[in-house]
Amino acid sequence: MSVIVTGGLGFIGSHLSAKLESLGEEVYIIDSISDYYSTDLMRLRRKKLLSAIPKSHVHEINLCDKEALNSIVLKVKPRKVIHLAAQAGVRLPISKLHKYTESNLTGFSNVLQSVIDAGIPDFLYASSSSVYGNSTDLPYKESAKGLLPISFYGATKLSNEILAHSAVIGTNTRARGMRFFTVYGPWGRPDMAYFRLAASLLSDYQFQRFGDGLVKRDFTYVDDTIEGITRLSKQLESVPSGNSDVVNLGGGNPHSLNDLISEFEKISGKKVHITNEQSALGDVNITVADSTLLKNLTGFTPKVSLADGAKYFYDWASSTDIRPQISRWIG
Repeated sequence: MSVIVTGGLGFIGSHLSAKLESLGEEVYIIDSISDYYSTDLMRLRRKKLLSAIPKSHVHEINLCDKEALNSIVLKVKPRKVIHLAAQAGVRLPISKLHKYTESNLTGFSNVLQSVIDAGIPDFLYASSSSVYGNSTDLPYKESAKGLLPISFYGATKLSNEILAHSAVIGTNTRARGMRFFTVYGPWGRPDMAYFRLAASLLSDYQFQRFGDGLVKRDFTYVDDTIEGITRLSKQLESVPSGNSDVVNLGGGNPHSLNDLISEFEKISGKKVHITNEQSALGDVNITVADSTLLKNLTGFTPKVSLADGAKYFYDWASSTDIRPQISRWIG
């Protein structure tokens, strides 16, 4: 079966594409090679994780190019599209909000329309815990009403869920949004705290802590995320056409940034050199997933503890081919 993965050269996308290929799927990747972070990291990630995927199956296009996108979709005629491409992060300045609009709204709607026009049965897409904003109704449930994101990024992700639900009604396509909760692990995004922490312990990089470090995140190790995606993808095949839903993909066990710092210090036997900065606008106080629906649909909930996940990442970051480059990737 052929599958298109947008954002397939990104962090989650590359891990997912490699997993799908190992399961015997014919994977086609669409990616724009964004310069949001180091393209050197992206190229090395591609070399290490995606060597089994033919070069002819990787298409470097911008999803705003609707004609190019439609051409690929019609040529491949995939059984499903897993849409992970997006402008990530909540900290872009007001002057760059157009990046969210172009990627997360225009790009998303182009993919959604292309999928429906081509009659593709299954459409899965990345949403985010950011849709919950600073809700105090914990843990976060998919059934929550009156969601109010506090970041423009979160608002675009909630918009995606609304667009998908309205667009697939009466069509041959079923849609599923996956609300990711702070995914981390090897080959991850260098702007995230765990990556910057490792860099500070392995190089002369000084770690910037935004706020007091008490914000809590439902850290989800990338292998758990990929397992969740593949299971949700399989289960979606049993859902009637025209349906749309959203599912949390997190373990429901939040930890603070200070907890994460402590884990890295224990693993490395070193102290992190910290400079304190003001809290960033758009950062929520806590994220914690109710994973009941995920478990009911797939029988799975994330299992990797923060201690184990931090160790796996630090071991990767310390390897001979990664350590010399990690501070350069941070930028």
